[in-house]
Amino acid sequence: MFNTFPLMHALLAVDTAGSLTAREWDWPESPLGWTLLIGGTLVVLAWVVWMYRRDTIDLHRGWRVWLTALRLAALATLFLIALNPQDRTQRTAFRPSRVAVLMDTSLSMRHPAEGTPATGATAETLSRAAALEKVLTSTPLLEQLRRDHEVSLFTFDSALAGPHRVYPLRDTTPQTKTAETTVDWTTVLQPRGLETRLGESLGELIRQSAGRTLSGIVVVTDGGNNAGIDVSTAHDRAVAAKTRLVTVGIGGIEQPLNLQLADIQSPTDVQLGDKFDVTAFIQAQGLAGREVTATLWSKPEDGDTPVQVDEQTLTLPADGVPAEVKFQLQPAAAGGWDYTVKVQPTVKVAEFNAQDNEQSIAIQVFDRPTKVLLLAGGPMRDYQFVRNLLFRHKSIDVDVVLQTAAIGTSQESNNLLLQFPAEREKLFEYDVIIAFDPDWRLVPAEGIALLRDWVYQEAGGLILIAGDVNTVQLAAAGEQPTPVQDQLEPLKELYPVVLSTFAAEMRFDQDSSQPWALEFTPEGQRAEALQLTDEPTSSLARWKEFPGFYRCYSTSGAKAGATVLARFTDPRSQNEFGFPVLAAEQFYGQGRVLYFGSGEFWRLRSVSDEDYDRLWIKAVRNVGQGRTKRGTKRGVLLPEVRKLTLGQTARLRARLLDAQFQPLVMDAVPLEVFDPQGKPLVPAPKLRRDEARAGEFVGDFRVSLPGVYKLELSVPESDDRLTDTLTVSLPKLEDQDVRQNVTLLRDLVRDTGGDYITLPEAAEKLPGLLPNRGEPFTIDERLRTLWDRDWVMYLLVTLLGLEWLTRKLLKLA
Repeated sequence: MFNTFPLMHALLAVDTAGSLTAREWDWPESPLGWTLLIGGTLVVLAWVVWMYRRDTIDLHRGWRVWLTALRLAALATLFLIALNPQDRTQRTAFRPSRVAVLMDTSLSMRHPAEGTPATGATAETLSRAAALEKVLTSTPLLEQLRRDHEVSLFTFDSALAGPHRVYPLRDTTPQTKTAETTVDWTTVLQPRGLETRLGESLGELIRQSAGRTLSGIVVVTDGGNNAGIDVSTAHDRAVAAKTRLVTVGIGGIEQPLNLQLADIQSPTDVQLGDKFDVTAFIQAQGLAGREVTATLWSKPEDGDTPVQVDEQTLTLPADGVPAEVKFQLQPAAAGGWDYTVKVQPTVKVAEFNAQDNEQSIAIQVFDRPTKVLLLAGGPMRDYQFVRNLLFRHKSIDVDVVLQTAAIGTSQESNNLLLQFPAEREKLFEYDVIIAFDPDWRLVPAEGIALLRDWVYQEAGGLILIAGDVNTVQLAAAGEQPTPVQDQLEPLKELYPVVLSTFAAEMRFDQDSSQPWALEFTPEGQRAEALQLTDEPTSSLARWKEFPGFYRCYSTSGAKAGATVLARFTDPRSQNEFGFPVLAAEQFYGQGRVLYFGSGEFWRLRSVSDEDYDRLWIKAVRNVGQGRTKRGTKRGVLLPEVRKLTLGQTARLRARLLDAQFQPLVMDAVPLEVFDPQGKPLVPAPKLRRDEARAGEFVGDFRVSLPGVYKLELSVPESDDRLTDTLTVSLPKLEDQDVRQNVTLLRDLVRDTGGDYITLPEAAEKLPGLLPNRGEPFTIDERLRTLWDRDWVMYLLVTLLGLEWLTRKLLKLA
């Protein structure tokens, strides 16, 4: 009913600094309150007067007036206390108008500011980031904005960043001017973001900045929004918050001419003497039907001058459609080699971005022979042909375990073993093991455990060939509770398929006089291990010349995570899981397993001996690449991915063994990293022990330059060094459409009270689009309660005391 109601006519003082003091009373705020206040006051006064006239009727008139005055004075004092008088001192201040400037720092800002540069002017053409920096530093734009507003600077790409700087409202008073630190615009505006989240960043800035004094948000961008929420969400938020948006567009609006080397592919490790391909994919805009020249250059990793290796000319297809160029190579020397593919139009044109016309890749050529162990349950034909092939290959060392061989038997091999290796040091010497329907019961339990560790932890390559004799015993493992069967059960994990026990009953008694062709899956058509030629298309045509296989081991489907490459098409072999799997592969830990469901690949020799030889050599190379990349038996360096985009984090894992081939025990191992310019990273990153996995070390670092990074790790207590490479490319997301999205920028400002302008117009038009929304306000500095003072209490006590003393002297009750 009552509230503090400042009376303006009770203003006591106003100083020159904007401070004022006002006296306030708790007057009623409603008519009923005033009625009660006045009525109550009159009733109390009437009662006091009546009571004292009655009590003092026998006294002199002077005493009656004196006692009545004392009581009325005491009641008046209490009445004033009830009205709560107070002096309020306030200071008048000013909230300045605010402007937030949101600037794009995604990688699209590295492109030229105004479309395709004119011929001969490429070097002088400013990037979008540089053009924005020029406007901010060479025009009075910021000073014009500061005359009316407080200016805050934000940037965005994949997230909102800032404010990097808040410029206060410009104070023109000479004595208040202070020196201001300069902004490193090149660093602030450096294009770095791998994606553009305009909708998310603008929405967050609106949430942070919205208010009555916000004049508007200025968005400087090319209009890209390739990740996160749609820009319309931020627009709706701006409308709801009554936030004015002004968009400043930067970049050309026409589709520029551009030739781009989109990707380059090749194996990262190649055996000396083996052929391999470097494949480049070329895309273009505005150049459909024109001829371009692709050149391949190479140099040793420690060399200075690249040498041109090959050159091809091709005609570009429709815009945006990739064209493939393949260079076939055969290394002549071992070591690390850097290959670079460059592409340029045959007739020179002014390109939008000439920096994306080349890419490099590093390839390690090794001349260490691949060490292979053949394990065979009997002298089946495929075993004999593969043994002879590998023994005669100059880059392969082959040892043999023929389980049915008698003592004194000779085999074409480097070493003839009497049993499967059961010692870690001996087994871990091999890169690839090929098992031709072996009798796994003859392999000791410790040998089976080592085999699993060799594949899982040491990246061993395993090729498993099912057969008529022993595979059925492995399929039945676990169904009979015997020690031998229990020993075989863990081996099933290595197979990418579920072996069927139906074959044990069938025993292949049905007629097998007709060959059945292979049915390749899409993955099988591309699988390197099944390529009979250097081209997938011609390889598939060559397979069609092959009549097929007569028999295939029955399977109950593939395991989760396995890749089916081919199936056997005999309709009599089909079961509820489909046709039997003839070829499949899977990763098992760090190693790779390849499964063949038939021991009849020797029939491929009827088509071509060379096709047969190429099939097995590629299969050995394919499954063994995890070991051949190691360079040493005591360790392997495993990047999470070998192709990264600029700005990403490279994560690495190393598996290291000590001299006894046991997991290495150390807290950390140093890693040397050399950037594409050959400079070592400082400080050098370290790989720290993974507490969850013995002998494994993990670490990471950020890639900041495009090109090839070289990794080197010295194996402790050894002279061995692990090497690998990472290829860093510029991200493609910011290059998909480099035009300014004028439509998006115009839609963004619709219904917000703002407008769309271009960067060259900003200095002239932008200040006029942002009204001054500054406002004065008062700040309570001091509140002084008037009744709560000593003299008020003394006055009240004095009045009541005088009344009591007078009544006592006059002998009144």
